[in-house]
Amino acid sequence: MSSPAPAAPLSLSSADLRNALAVASDAVRAAGDLLLRLRRAPLDVVGDFAHDIKLQADRESEALILSRLAAFAPALPVLTEETGEHGIVDPAAPLWVVDPLDGTFNYSKGMPQCCSSIGLCIGGEPVLGAVYNFFTDELFTGLCLPSADGGGAWLNGVPIHASAVTNPPAASLATGFPHHFDLSSASMATFVRRVQSFKKIRMIGSAALMAAYVGTGWFDAYVESDIWLWDIAGAAAIARAAGATVRIGPGFAGTWARTIVCAATPALADALAIPETVRAPAPGATP
Repeated sequence: MSSPAPAAPLSLSSADLRNALAVASDAVRAAGDLLLRLRRAPLDVVGDFAHDIKLQADRESEALILSRLAAFAPALPVLTEETGEHGIVDPAAPLWVVDPLDGTFNYSKGMPQCCSSIGLCIGGEPVLGAVYNFFTDELFTGLCLPSADGGGAWLNGVPIHASAVTNPPAASLATGFPHHFDLSSASMATFVRRVQSFKKIRMIGSAALMAAYVGTGWFDAYVESDIWLWDIAGAAAIARAAGATVRIGPGFAGTWARTIVCAATPALADALAIPETVRAPAPGATP
C-alpha cells in the first residue's frame, strides 16, 4: 500500500481508517527495514534486566514510526513502548499504539520471531493493525470494518481467516510470560490447569505474532495475562478482523497492562476465561 496524503485531524470515517491502515503498514515496513540494517552491526544494549533487554534499535525504530504517524495525523495521540504517551491521551478517544520491536530478545539472537507493530484503538478497543515480521517479509494487516467498507484481514495482501476450532483438545494455544509475570509455584500451577486441556501449547516470544497467527489459523488461540497494550493492540485488531473472538481486559502491572483472550471461536474463548486466581497482581506490581 502507498501512503495517502496527510490528513489532520483524523475524522475516523471508513475512508480515514483505510488511509490510517495504509500509513501504519508503510511505517512498520520502514521500521522493519531499519531494524534489518541495524542487525548487520553489533547491537547496542541500553538495558539488561532479569527477564528482558532493551536495545538502541528499539528506540531508533520507534522514532521512525513516530515521525511517520505525526506526518499523517499530528493531532492524534500515540502510546509507545519506549517513550510512553505523546499528546493528550484520552482512553475513550482514538489512540495510536506502537511497539517498534516486539520480541527484542529474539531479534538480538537473530531469531525470526519478532516484528514491528502498530494498532489504532478507539474507546480502548483495537480497530486496525499492521504487524510486520521483517525477517520473513510477512505483513499482517487488519481493519475492523464491514467488508463492504473495506474491512478484513490480510497477509501480504491475501485475505486470511481464523480457524473454526471450538474444542481445546483439538486446538493449538499460544501463550507467554511477560517479564514481570509471577513465576511462583502457585501461579504456575494455576496456569497449567488453565491450559493443559489444549492439544499443543507454543511460546514464540512475540505477543504480536502469536495474536496475528490466530488470524491466519496457524494458532487457534492466544492468551496472556498482564501483557502491555502496545504488545497486542495491532495484532488484536488483525485477529478480530479475521473473524477471531478477542477479549481484552485490564491487567495489574500498570496503567497499560492488559489481559487478552484471542481465540478462533467464542467457544474456545470461553474455555480460556481468566479465573480470578489468575487475576491477582504479581508481587511488586503497581495497579
